[in-house]
Order: sequence, then C-alpha cells, then structure tokens
Amino acid sequence: MASTKLTSSNVKHFSKLDKMLNEHLHCLYNRLDWTDQERERIFFQSNQLLLEVAENFFRFGKFKDTWDNSKCHINVYGQNLLLKSEKLNTTFHWGLDEQYFYLECHIICAENLRYMNDEFYELILTLKGLGDFEFFDTGFIAKEEKPYYENKTSTIFQLIRNFMIYQTEKMNAKNYQLPPSLDLGQFSLKWDAQNIDWSELIEKASAAFKVMYNLNYKLWKVGNISKPRSSM
Repeated sequence: MASTKLTSSNVKHFSKLDKMLNEHLHCLYNRLDWTDQERERIFFQSNQLLLEVAENFFRFGKFKDTWDNSKCHINVYGQNLLLKSEKLNTTFHWGLDEQYFYLECHIICAENLRYMNDEFYELILTLKGLGDFEFFDTGFIAKEEKPYYENKTSTIFQLIRNFMIYQTEKMNAKNYQLPPSLDLGQFSLKWDAQNIDWSELIEKASAAFKVMYNLNYKLWKVGNISKPRSSM
C-alpha cells in the first residue's frame, strides 16, 4: 500500500489542502455567501486539490499507460475529475460529493468474466477494506426470478449471477454471436472528507485506484492478448 511520511513539507502542504477543502465545503453549503467570481475560483481550486491527490495514484500504480486528466464534471453536490486511460479506453471518476471524496469506475469488457481466476475476485474483496465500498448493479432480475437469484449482500454473487443470466440469454438467442455489450455495473469507494487525514486518504485512494485499474486491465487484456505488442 502507498505510504506517506509526515515531513515538515507534507504538513505544510496538507495545511494548504485543508484550506482548499474547507473553502470548497463552505461554498457548497453557503453558495449565497460567495460571489460568482469567488465560486469560479473555488471550482478551479477544488479541481487542483483533486488533481494533486490523483497524482499520487499514478506514482503509486506505475501504470504503463497514458492519462487524460483535462476534463471534469460539476453538479449541485460537488465536482469530479475524469481520469481517462488511453490504453483501456475507460474513465475513472475521482471527486467530491457533498462531504465525501469518491472514486468510481465501470467494469469494462465484462463479457470476459468467465476467463477470470480466483485472484480476480480476491482483488475485488480488497476494495472493501480501503473505504466505504459499494457495487452499483445494473442487472435486472424479473419478479419470478427473485426467489432463485436475488442477493443484496454479496458483490461476487451478483457479478457472477448477472454474467450467467447474460450468457444464458445469449446462448438461447437466435443471434447469439452478436449480443449487445454486457454492462455489469460499477465499483465505488468513498471517504468522509472531514474525518480522514490526508496521509490516510492518499494511501487508501491510491491503493484502491490501482486495484480498480488492475481489475479492468485483466478483463481488457483477455480480448487484446492476440494483438501485436505495438498496438497495446
């Protein structure tokens, strides 16, 4: 896991981040106290805060990839940076939502789930120890199927269940070789911004980002293993 030593320079930098975060939260909950110019300044300042933390993700992960961090989203509850992987062609969302930092990613190439070994599922379970973990399930279970398939507590079960339902429908369909892309859902982790110190946040978020990346990399690699190395 990432490690952040508390040097005097770190303490000074963390104090700067505290100020940026406090202004972000105050502006979020007391918008009428700030002018349009001040709100614009805080928006860009908050993006800078998020980027400074995210830079630790890339240093810790040592990914052989190229990243586009130039885009962001804003809404009434907060804002986030879009951390796009050129290799995987997927985007990780790193942001502030009310008083929480959060990290989210969709599960890509989910049709390759059947090639995954036990290590893949062990990686998923490590996310639960790195923050407030949630799996947003996009699968649909018909009313008559619920007595046989419903489960609201196990991420692993839900993933495999939705994949198997998809595979069964694919197998029974007339055009089974050309099914729509499989969307299993997304992983999400969040941390209370007011109850976690910077060193712990950087440590856990960096580890979580690496796990999420590696999960998607494993699924992506199956479909790209036969491509020439130069195209990967």
